[in-house]
Amino acid sequence: MMKTSVLPTQKTKISLLLIESFKAIIEKLIQALTRSHELQVWRKKDRNGNAYWQAFDPKTRKSTSLSSEAEMRIWIEQRYYHSD
Repeated sequence: MMKTSVLPTQKTKISLLLIESFKAIIEKLIQALTRSHELQVWRKKDRNGNAYWQAFDPKTRKSTSLSSEAEMRIWIEQRYYHSD
């Protein structure tokens, strides 16, 4: 009996990579077109499907990536609500 492989083919891997690259380009384009002065926060997934959070501050042009929503909330609070 012949087994069929369920692993993605090289062509499928390339197609998925192209789709992810296209999504990233579209996301950057949308950000550029809708740029505001407010903090931007969004959730993403890495290539293994693990979720993480990203933030970008257009005023300072600084960004961060954090592994959880709780970490992101702490970062925002420290950055924007606490003055040292």
